[in-house]
Amino acid sequence: MYKKKEKEQPAGSPAWMTTYSDLVTQLLCFFVLMFALSSVNEAKYEQVARSLRTALTGGAGILDGGINPVGEQLLFTEISTYITDEFRAVYEEIEAMLEEEGVGAAVEIYSEQRGMVISFKEKIFFKIGSADLLPEARNLLMRVGKILASDEHDIRVEGHTCDIPIRNAAFPSNWELSTSRATNVTRFLIDDVGIEPGRLGATGYAEFRPIAPNNSEENRVRNRRVDLLLLSSNI
Repeated sequence: MYKKKEKEQPAGSPAWMTTYSDLVTQLLCFFVLMFALSSVNEAKYEQVARSLRTALTGGAGILDGGINPVGEQLLFTEISTYITDEFRAVYEEIEAMLEEEGVGAAVEIYSEQRGMVISFKEKIFFKIGSADLLPEARNLLMRVGKILASDEHDIRVEGHTCDIPIRNAAFPSNWELSTSRATNVTRFLIDDVGIEPGRLGATGYAEFRPIAPNNSEENRVRNRRVDLLLLSSNI
């Protein structure tokens, strides 16, 4: 009797085995990740969460100082209350001075990737919609500036606003307002304090580099600010 020749099997694993192996591998990775997250501290968890947000939104990444200015899909500047040894001395001197002045609540000092930031709230520096330094701001900036004058780090003066638009004869938009504020602070540090101009730079970011979501007046107050950024020597 004629015996039907068995069909030759293709070399290698069956196609379904490849798909199955991929599935098992992904499940393994998922459970390893879940186990890792169950034992990390809060800081590490936040770092993972920020990285995932960056990947999913296509942003430049807050670790690069990047902000994704697309509607409300903003990535906020990563800040830390930990001050490195590089800035420890100037930080402690400024903190003591702010306590003496009694304005600590209106000034934030924190670290970011580029260096240490001294962040002044709008209310102690300017009237709403104005770029003219208030008299009390000049006194405070003079004292801070004297401390920075004896320091060696380069300084970037950065103006920021919240998301509320402005349109008047002096400032067609928040870009002009934030830039003018940064420039006026820079001029004061040069002309009145005597800081070497080559150490300074000024820029305005309008509402596009917030440190908090613009969803409440409290957060908008935090975002309306002028920052003095002391650049790290590693930059």
